[in-house]
Amino acid sequence: MNFINSLLGIPLGYIMWLCYKITHNYTLSLLIFTLITRVIMIPMAIKQQKSTVKMNILKPEMEELQKKYAKNPTKLNEEMSKLYQREGFNPMSGCLPLLIQLPILFGLIDVIYKPLTHIIRLGSEAIEAGQAVLTQLGVESARANVYQLDIIRKVNEGSAEMISALGPDAVASIQSVDLNLFGIIDLTQIPTVAFNALLIIPILAGVSSLAMSLITTRISSGTMDGAGAGTMKGMMLMMPVFSTMFTFSVPAGVGIYWFFSNIIGTAQTLLMNKLYNPKEAAEKAKQEMEERRERERMERIEAKKNNPNKGLSQKEINRRKLAEARRRAAEKYGEEYKEADDGDLI
Repeated sequence: MNFINSLLGIPLGYIMWLCYKITHNYTLSLLIFTLITRVIMIPMAIKQQKSTVKMNILKPEMEELQKKYAKNPTKLNEEMSKLYQREGFNPMSGCLPLLIQLPILFGLIDVIYKPLTHIIRLGSEAIEAGQAVLTQLGVESARANVYQLDIIRKVNEGSAEMISALGPDAVASIQSVDLNLFGIIDLTQIPTVAFNALLIIPILAGVSSLAMSLITTRISSGTMDGAGAGTMKGMMLMMPVFSTMFTFSVPAGVGIYWFFSNIIGTAQTLLMNKLYNPKEAAEKAKQEMEERRERERMERIEAKKNNPNKGLSQKEINRRKLAEARRRAAEKYGEEYKEADDGDLI
């Protein structure tokens, strides 16, 4: 997992480094980083919204198939697949933004754990020298992923051993970077359940996630029903709990990113709902379906008028033709009209 995080952290580290070079502020860098990643995901967000709209358009037909094949699950799956294929719809396409967001989150964790590599851009020799000093000092993080954060702390604390091992240039680079929020919250620290400034980060992450879930649930309430709706709503309401717990296990910088991401994601959800409203699309599709069915019904009635033999057996058609021929002959020659029977058709 560490290898994957490091691999994902390489491209994201360059983005974060560029953001810091522009702002010279760690918090603003996280905000711009979040905006950039959200902009990158806009095409996928549009695809997800269109997938939701498409699902609601197909909902009436899906419900009809479910009623028709309620006792035949195999046939139901076949007909559902045919419907999806005919309409060019993939029900899993709506999960794509989430699948993309998770690698971004894992890569960002690596970026925040390793500011010496990704933001300060120290060479590997200097970082290894600092790690060796941590080992000599008996610092536990020397063998964990957070050792770069402790190297920075030791430099800022004025550790003679660390300053000597890194050299003046590396020390100056480290001291020039401010990894705090408002100068009072160290974003490299992992929050704990204690009454201090760091506790604000999990609260912000949890509250923003709750707001996003409530808004998404309200927007989707008109388009979700049945057992699936309960499951979806349950997952949405679980996200604030997950967000809060998650931010207690990672540096506060990740929690700030999560907070920014929730705020921007909420605004994005509201905008997407204006552009592609699933409920309005479903109502429009339902109206169009009813109009199409009425049109088809009238066409069937008209076709039946124009073709009175439609739906009759060949034997009945032949009988009617013979009867019509006899009627015309009787009228022409003044003969007695005789109804055709089955014996005449042999």
